[in-house]
Amino acid sequence: MRQRNRIGAALGAGVLAVTATLVPASAALAAPSSFPVDTGPSPKCSRYGGAQYVSGTNSVGVYDACKDGVGIKAWVWISGTLYGAQRNGDGFNTEVWLPLKKLGSKDTVGIKVCAQDGPNGTPFACGSLTR
Repeated sequence: MRQRNRIGAALGAGVLAVTATLVPASAALAAPSSFPVDTGPSPKCSRYGGAQYVSGTNSVGVYDACKDGVGIKAWVWISGTLYGAQRNGDGFNTEVWLPLKKLGSKDTVGIKVCAQDGPNGTPFACGSLTR
């Protein structure tokens, strides 16, 4: 629990709280399949961007989907422990990657992705998913 408080403090006030998702044992028999997570909608686009776990490369791609000058940041948890984060401030239609450690058959991958105006900006329009 203390780790979540430190993470929340590091991300700043107003950021959504991180929640753990329990996966039934039957669903955790295989490593997770690829899945996407999108930010919320942008005033200029249907979404600011998104992140996707790609099981074949065992990495998370962070994609900027809107030509609005706002970057995207994704945080990745492996089995409930923060693994790392990757920011994409490179501009519209770009993708950057965060390689992950080798996953075990019972590991889960959690992603939270937000729009972020500048590397020190407060994250907003977030989406999250754990599998």
